[in-house]
Amino acid sequence: MSPGEGQGALELKLEIPDETLADRAGRLVGFDARFRRLGAQLRLLADADGLRAWARRYHDGAPGLLGAIADRYPLAIFHGDVGTGKTASAEAAADGLARMLGSDGFLLKLSTRVRGVGHVGEMSTLIGDAFAEAVELAGRTRFVTLIIDEGDALAFNRGAERAHHEDRVGVNTVIQKIDDARRLNGRLLIVLCTNRFGALDPAVIRRAALIEEFDRPSEQERRELFRATLRGVDIADHALDDLVAATGPRDGRPGYTYSDVQTRLVPAAVARAFAERALTAEDLLAACAELEPSPAMDEGKA
Repeated sequence: MSPGEGQGALELKLEIPDETLADRAGRLVGFDARFRRLGAQLRLLADADGLRAWARRYHDGAPGLLGAIADRYPLAIFHGDVGTGKTASAEAAADGLARMLGSDGFLLKLSTRVRGVGHVGEMSTLIGDAFAEAVELAGRTRFVTLIIDEGDALAFNRGAERAHHEDRVGVNTVIQKIDDARRLNGRLLIVLCTNRFGALDPAVIRRAALIEEFDRPSEQERRELFRATLRGVDIADHALDDLVAATGPRDGRPGYTYSDVQTRLVPAAVARAFAERALTAEDLLAACAELEPSPAMDEGKA
């Protein structure tokens, strides 16, 4: 099934490894370095057989080590501001991990539609259906990554004053399914992405084996992003410097996000030139002067 062809409680069901995801990962600024750092930690959650083989080879089975690692939940939390690449990185990491494991599998994304329309039991039923499909796809040998996007909408703090009973039941279901995933021996990895880390239920945070924060791009990352995006466009080095500086934080204003640059600034600049002339640095700087970066989202409680 191709990207975007979700069904039921899932908005995406895609067989991995997938060349489109691999190509996207290659264009995702900073992903290679991040995956080099996180890949081994993610593999610990997904490669139980490989871990046991390693323990037998180097540590006489190491039952204490294996027991400690087996006690972890197969949950990673990616958190950070809007537009910082959390979901794209989660998708790319799922593909990279499948390649690392040498395993065919599936990438699934839970739809926010699982919140339903408020009918009694609807939210927990839809969440249960999504996890049941993930377990069925995993079977005995395949590797499945389930991404929960906008995870604070499904795993928010049950102690919040405005939390309704039905919502609390839904959060309970998410926690139960995370607990159940430990029984799959690494075949199901859950990646929860959120803009509001502080709004997550403490029980969900406690279960995370890996918590990774995503920041807005640094000066060097913005430079790499412009170079990659503007390949084939004649931009002098001094103009690139101006763009990098103009999209950075200043006077209390946050810097541009990856998404701000790629989906707002660059298209606005192209619109100035299309279809009569070549794109210029002046177009990019003019668009930058007209556009404000996305406001920073408070990662604290809702």
